[in-house]
Amino acid sequence: MICRPPPKFEKSNHHVVPALWQRRFSAPGDPGPYYLNVVTKQALSAQGPGSKMAEPYANIVFDEYFRPSDILEDCLSKLETKMVRELDNLIGTGVLDDATRVDLAMLMAVQACRYPERFAERLDLGKYLAIALGDFRSYPDAKSLNGALRATGMLPGASLTDDELSRLQQANEDDLAQELAEILSLYGYEAHYNPSLIIDAAQQVASHLLALQWTLLHSSGPAFILSDRPVPSPVGYGFSIGLSASYGLELSMPQAPVSEGTILPQTASLIQINAINAEVRSRAREWICGPGNWVHQL
Repeated sequence: MICRPPPKFEKSNHHVVPALWQRRFSAPGDPGPYYLNVVTKQALSAQGPGSKMAEPYANIVFDEYFRPSDILEDCLSKLETKMVRELDNLIGTGVLDDATRVDLAMLMAVQACRYPERFAERLDLGKYLAIALGDFRSYPDAKSLNGALRATGMLPGASLTDDELSRLQQANEDDLAQELAEILSLYGYEAHYNPSLIIDAAQQVASHLLALQWTLLHSSGPAFILSDRPVPSPVGYGFSIGLSASYGLELSMPQAPVSEGTILPQTASLIQINAINAEVRSRAREWICGPGNWVHQL
């Protein structure tokens, strides 16, 4: 018998890209950005995000009784409010301090981890890993095991510890077989393996982003765009995005260890603006938006 009351479940339309972030790509005085559907070519005048860059139940999470809840959507909403507050700090001050940089790294990391299609891929990777661990657990140490897992080409981030390998090798064969069968039968929305894991994954991605070289670009007029897939996933070691209508960001492999400290913006050239917008546009699945009707021509 289920004794606990059902979890809160009121939301059905979940933004894949925060509505708060979309609004930062409007020109002063406009009610919102201009939108272009890159699939249908539908061009929309300046307006609020509405249901654009959203998907039904994209962030749905189930409890152990398979009851749906808003827990992840509510958690993301709180994170978005904090992260976009720091984005506004950049927009207002024109400088990128350490605190703002940390929150913007998290904004990009959460974005890279929250795409619905990526979660399904991560579930598949989890299943590949479970199979591979059963095949490779006889390796003498974690270093050689991780090397073998990475060499498969499907598990480049494998990083088991010696303690984890030891526990794996000491486990009962029947228990391992049962656990593997359970993992392979997962749909991805079970209480112990569901989209809420993206928050844990985002912490690691944010640390990776903070280790890259950041070049902040500023346009004197609103010039940058946003798409429904603004951050690449996986993020890799070099990409560019629009942070707001007037700020763009280039991330690259550092030539030396990145140190803390305030980052001042450089004036964005037309070539840089066009290059960033073209890159952002290339990642779009359905929508792009920006601070002018010129977005309709992209």
